[in-house]
Amino acid sequence: MFYKNINESIAPASLTKLMTSLILIENYNLNDYIEISLPSDYLYDGKVAYLKPGQSMTIESLLEFILIYSANDACFAVASLFSEDTDDFINLMNNRAQQLGMNNTNFKNPDGLDQEGHFTTLSDLLILSKEVINNYELLSIIMRKSFISNIEGEDKVYLNTNKLIDRNFYGLKTGWTNEAGLTFIGLNQSNDRNILTIVNKSFVNEKKDNHFIDTQNLYTASIDTYINNVVIDTNIDIYKIRNSTEVTTFKSTTPWYVFGNKFNITNITLSGFSKTKFSYIVNDDFYNVKISESLNSVNWDLNLTRFFSGFANNNR
Repeated sequence: MFYKNINESIAPASLTKLMTSLILIENYNLNDYIEISLPSDYLYDGKVAYLKPGQSMTIESLLEFILIYSANDACFAVASLFSEDTDDFINLMNNRAQQLGMNNTNFKNPDGLDQEGHFTTLSDLLILSKEVINNYELLSIIMRKSFISNIEGEDKVYLNTNKLIDRNFYGLKTGWTNEAGLTFIGLNQSNDRNILTIVNKSFVNEKKDNHFIDTQNLYTASIDTYINNVVIDTNIDIYKIRNSTEVTTFKSTTPWYVFGNKFNITNITLSGFSKTKFSYIVNDDFYNVKISESLNSVNWDLNLTRFFSGFANNNR
């Protein structure tokens, strides 16, 4: 609905973790137990949980550290599940990106820290986000406000990095690096809408919450601009069927809606008709209406072009 610089190469920061998590859940079950392993030369960098080799946890717990707490070391623990060489896992990430059609993305690490050659685009992140949303196991974890782990020897509460979760933004992922700025993929399903927002290169303010402010502004703009426009109201004559004994008029039984910008004029154009259906175009979208079955021969007696033309001139 709204976009700017969607094909510009950007640093994804911790949004990278969505791909790491996707590959993990596509190859393991949530209740599988694994033993933590890290590359021999791994250095704890950025936000980490200080996971130690030999620790045991479930895949679900590992995903909680990645998606909720955003732990970088948890991502390298994932890579080690697949190979002793992290580069092998990076290849899996890039292959999966290509399969999804993320043709302007290249991963160089599993956690998202800035690195030369590690890039994506907003357009590609949209593709990845849709794939994650369709995975209910990942989404169920992303939507949690916190989780408890005793990985450090006693129970500890880890809070979600998403500070908008109490305002109905249930995910998907936050991020922050020097190259990416503040970045956030937000999913809001309130107000009978599913609104996905992607913010990158948001200014790093003192509170480090500017990406959340930008997200709320985008959400408000969407709610205020896009609505379900009524194309045809209830009880409007749609078509007539005439046989040798009678003429039957078929009316709309429910309103017909088209989602779109409420400030744009809705243009309706007849595309074609036959004995079984007629087709029309609303703005750039194509629709078919099925004609009720009749055992008698059908003779058309209508002027859909005039009907649509007259309606369109009065509809916004």
